[in-house]
Amino acid sequence: MIRPTTPELALRDALRSRLKADPDFTALVGKRFYDEVPAGIGRAEPNAAETRPPYAYLGPMRRAGYAESCVATWTIQARLYAVSTAYDRDQGWLLADAMIAALNGLEQADLPLAEPYGLRTPIEVVQAGDVIDPLQAKSVFLDLRTTIARPLPGQED
Repeated sequence: MIRPTTPELALRDALRSRLKADPDFTALVGKRFYDEVPAGIGRAEPNAAETRPPYAYLGPMRRAGYAESCVATWTIQARLYAVSTAYDRDQGWLLADAMIAALNGLEQADLPLAEPYGLRTPIEVVQAGDVIDPLQAKSVFLDLRTTIARPLPGQED
């Protein structure tokens, strides 16, 4: 059975798979890339080591625009966060840089999406920056943008 998906979910799953397989990313955080901030943050739980920084997670995703010819096409934006509790900003920026290196410029052949979706434009990192909140762990964000398409009914290969 094929799991129903949307362009956002297809992109999320592909990003997660790519990062968890990237040696530079995993050297910094292991496979700790989450769909949201882990629930166990700050609590003494059996798996607490899995939720301690450093880690990365997927923040807000946004769908914009819609075009239709032989395919339905959307511009999708996603924000990824790198979280660190190290003394300075180095660890957060090193993690963000590893994510940028692993994702920027990827095309459909490099980042296949769940059927029936496909990348129409390469992944583009459009910005990165610090998140300044003195009450939280240090974070760095990066914003990605791409165009995703889905064949219209009757237009599939």
